[in-house]
Amino acid sequence: MLKQLQFAAFTCGLLSTGLQAAPAQKPPAQLQPLVAAMELRLEIANDVARSKWHSGKPVQDSERERQVIQNAESRAGEFKLTGGEVRDFMTAQMEANKMVQYARLEQWRETGQSPEKPDLNLTEGIRGRLDTLLPVLMQSYSAFQPYRSDAGCSGWVQSEIQRQAGDPVIVTALQRAAGDLCQTSTTH
Repeated sequence: MLKQLQFAAFTCGLLSTGLQAAPAQKPPAQLQPLVAAMELRLEIANDVARSKWHSGKPVQDSERERQVIQNAESRAGEFKLTGGEVRDFMTAQMEANKMVQYARLEQWRETGQSPEKPDLNLTEGIRGRLDTLLPVLMQSYSAFQPYRSDAGCSGWVQSEIQRQAGDPVIVTALQRAAGDLCQTSTTH
């Protein structure tokens, strides 16, 4: 009986997070590298959170976000993307990144355990890694463009997130980062 209740609770949990049954057709090969790049950016958010924990800096850094978006928008043409597409995509990535940072800071507060200091400082190493990842993200996003309006898109994305990420904080943040990947209508 207990196992049946656990299974029922697990199933309800999956349904409440918006996960769908496995998509009918195989996802395009372009999805895996996109989700992997988005996940890598969120893994870097763990280091950003550790750095901010030790420096006392706030998670919200509007000036840095503005710089990242402007930099990405200035490169949109290189990847055959519009400025608006890049702005929306990068905004989602940064919002997801902040979700990870807030979650980690809260975990450390709740447990009373301070994380170890990151090996890299925020302004050089961590930002350098994020800046290096930007063209990878944009190239992967550009390659996925033809599939964004496909009826199977949402199912593909959710399945790929579940396949790649194991950490519940990263899964939730990836769902936020991927929230606008699929277009539900032809107007965007």
